[in-house]
Amino acid sequence: MRLNFALVPGPLVRASSWAPTAKKLRESGHNVQAPDVFDYQKPPPAWHAWTSHLIRHITPCEEPILVGHSSASALVADLASKLISPRLIIVDGEVPPSRGSASPVRPALHDLIRSIAATDGSLPIWSRWFVGDTRRASLVGLDLLARDSTAFAEFERELPSMSLDWFDDVIELAGWAHVPSGFIQCSPIYDHAALEARRRGWPVITLCGTHLHPMLEPADTMHALLRLVRQLDSASPR
Repeated sequence: MRLNFALVPGPLVRASSWAPTAKKLRESGHNVQAPDVFDYQKPPPAWHAWTSHLIRHITPCEEPILVGHSSASALVADLASKLISPRLIIVDGEVPPSRGSASPVRPALHDLIRSIAATDGSLPIWSRWFVGDTRRASLVGLDLLARDSTAFAEFERELPSMSLDWFDDVIELAGWAHVPSGFIQCSPIYDHAALEARRRGWPVITLCGTHLHPMLEPADTMHALLRLVRQLDSASPR
């Protein structure tokens, strides 16, 4: 059965973070879109407007499977209320509220961002946020990616520059709790989110990897996505 995937990256990275998994899914016969706002919009749009930019570049399809990695979890939740018959999968990200305000990052990460901002509010690119914190960098998978210096340099070259005030915005989510949803945990960073997904009765798959698993372990990520879709379809026959 050919499935329709929309793989949405978090605003702090680019669609290239999904590219290896997208390639595996296409090779397995599935339709894949990986919309990248930065292909069409520079500088970055406001967080509350991000979904409106995304939706312009998602080709309408039957029963789309919205997959949000990292901070794209709130973006796919917002998209889910705007598209017909979607299914939703969060990969190593926060579980957004069922409705109401959703911030780009959770408070603890917001505190870190404030601590590393320059006096003018500018921030280093995302991969430089964890300099000196080898444990966090390892959980993210930056140390593994850096083993290939060429790939790492290309990855960093694409990362957008964000400002501190960009993170003070919110998306106002319409109700999306009716959408069949699942969770894939890639790293221990999101233990709390996996617990929340289970509390909501979602199917959860745990992978023993890093936050950048979709980029570093695409075959494993693909198999987890397909397995989770089967679980969602089994629980909610379509």
